[in-house]
Amino acid sequence: MRIDIYTKSKDLPELIDGPVLHSPTMFRTIEDSRMGKPYMLVAIDGQGTEIGHILIVKRRSIRFIPPVLSVWYSIMGEGAYRQECTDREGIFAQFLEKVFDMFDFHHTFIEVQNIEDSRFAYASLHNHNFIPIRDHRNYISLHSRDPQERLSRAYKAHIRKAEQGGVTMRRAASDTEIEEALQMMKNFYRSKTRKKLPPKESLFKMLHNDDGTLSESAKMFLVIYKERIIGSSICLYEKGRALLAYSCGLRKRFPLQFPGIMAIWAAITDANKQGYDHFEFLEVRGLSKLRKSFLGTIGSFGGKEVSTLRWYHFKWNWVNKFLRWIYV
Repeated sequence: MRIDIYTKSKDLPELIDGPVLHSPTMFRTIEDSRMGKPYMLVAIDGQGTEIGHILIVKRRSIRFIPPVLSVWYSIMGEGAYRQECTDREGIFAQFLEKVFDMFDFHHTFIEVQNIEDSRFAYASLHNHNFIPIRDHRNYISLHSRDPQERLSRAYKAHIRKAEQGGVTMRRAASDTEIEEALQMMKNFYRSKTRKKLPPKESLFKMLHNDDGTLSESAKMFLVIYKERIIGSSICLYEKGRALLAYSCGLRKRFPLQFPGIMAIWAAITDANKQGYDHFEFLEVRGLSKLRKSFLGTIGSFGGKEVSTLRWYHFKWNWVNKFLRWIYV
């Protein structure tokens, strides 16, 4: 087996279907956004057939006081594999080996997150001196109860009042609507220090297929009041779950229409109609301050918080040993 590495979207081969976080669409979105440098690692067997692939993103952070430049590599999940593949953990371990061959001594740290099963590749990560640190995922179960039944009394009243007042929700149906909502999102996230929005052009491409039609792996929902867009959300879809990536609402201008709540509710109700099992709040994962302020909203939608692991490997062995002594 060999592992090929691609750094340009134009060079990507045809890849097997898999999680949206490891898709060519996400690769192009990151490439165009200049928020990081994407690397697609593709495992090929002896017959030249793809076994699986994984997306790795190089990110940088500059701090002026004190002056610090941090470079790290982020792996969002276990990757994508053929259905008949029986040794996913073994292939993931070889992906890790390739990562260290490529990036050793050229990073501050490497992080592995978004692994649903905490037991997946535990031995491989442990053998490479990754440190497991407790993290949280926030999601709503859609398969056991109707989301309407999970709403708090206050949110039921807010949604009912908004709908009775003429607020409607639907998926964005045209490029004009998408561009208008993206501009609103850009203005909303401009003041956020803990969460950044990719450029509008990148999100626009993510919401479309290569032929220009609307994508089914990424959708935008609109909250409309008196023919004006007052709220919006973007949701990603993979493996039986919907991931809320971004949401916003003009809460100060339209406080009685509850646009922020309605933007999230539009995505939840659509995911339930489409038969997804879980609705996850991707936009708060790993952002402790934002997550704490958002927990009330998640709870009011009937969501819950579950513990998971995020793995780190630092450039300096003494840091890894010290953190292992603390966390392991």
